Amino acid sequence: MTDDRSPTGSAVLELTPSAIAPGGEVTASGRGCDPGAQVELKIGRTPVGTAVATADGSFTAQLTLSAIAVGRHDVQTWCGRPLTAQLDVVLVSRVDSGASTLAILLFFLLLGGWFYGHRLISHRSTRRDR
Repeated sequence: MTDDRSPTGSAVLELTPSAIAPGGEVTASGRGCDPGAQVELKIGRTPVGTAVATADGSFTAQLTLSAIAVGRHDVQTWCGRPLTAQLDVVLVSRVDSGASTLAILLFFLLLGGWFYGHRLISHRSTRRDR
């Protein structure tokens, strides 16, 4: 959120990165706060980080996000003016190439077993008919 009434220019809260997996690490940095202001960053009512604004009104804080659910969240603080930034907590899945190779191999083994079993059953019925 930008506030051009800030004495040091625009008031900004930035999150790096702005999208993470659950429990990931995020650094919040901001500017435009009152010098020496206590900065408490929250998601809803849950505190996720603290800092103290420097003489130029900037701050940096590491966020603690272990209890934050998957979804889009507004990270907010008040340091003489309101600052807000959005954070996306996303589920990330990755199929390892070894796992996919194993799955394909297993598929063909099962398919081959089915054909082999089917041939055994069909040959047994042919032998009995003779």
